[in-house]
Amino acid sequence: MNKPSDLAFDGTLELYFYEQLEAANERGAHRLSPDVEAYVVHMLAAHARRTNLAGRTSPALATEYMVARDHGAPALRRVGDRALYIAGVVPRSLDRGPVGVAYISGIGEAAYREIHARKSRLEVFARLADSFREIAELLRRVLGSERDDLLVLYERWRETADASTARHLIRAGVLLDPRTADILH
Repeated sequence: MNKPSDLAFDGTLELYFYEQLEAANERGAHRLSPDVEAYVVHMLAAHARRTNLAGRTSPALATEYMVARDHGAPALRRVGDRALYIAGVVPRSLDRGPVGVAYISGIGEAAYREIHARKSRLEVFARLADSFREIAELLRRVLGSERDDLLVLYERWRETADASTARHLIRAGVLLDPRTADILH
């Protein structure tokens, strides 16, 4: 988790997010291609400036996706970006709702993939779709929303069977066996 001193920076939001992603790359986290990194940096800055874009007062993401399919790439991009922001930056906002990070990630992947299908020269959207879950995991780690509470992570893994959560638990020494009872070893 970021300490208050880690949050001080002298520059733009874009510079702050770029520095956070670069620091993660230096620690050996998932390496983003330059075009994906630039896209994610600008998306994060835009959402930080307009926090209402992903709030609870926004329409349901699935409904927004269905409407966006009829309105083209800009609308699909808003859906994909909103899904990535929710899955990567504020995944805890889903804890009390009927859907989880995997569901939101699926919508985001589909939105980005559809943009690429319609405008195939925009390869960045194919890469965003292909590595959506890894990017969201990286954002959770970089921006401090991935808690080190192993029980919370274990419960999430039991609910979603998410591979990135499983890797985090295994690195922490938790033995995982989906066939056994819910016992931490």
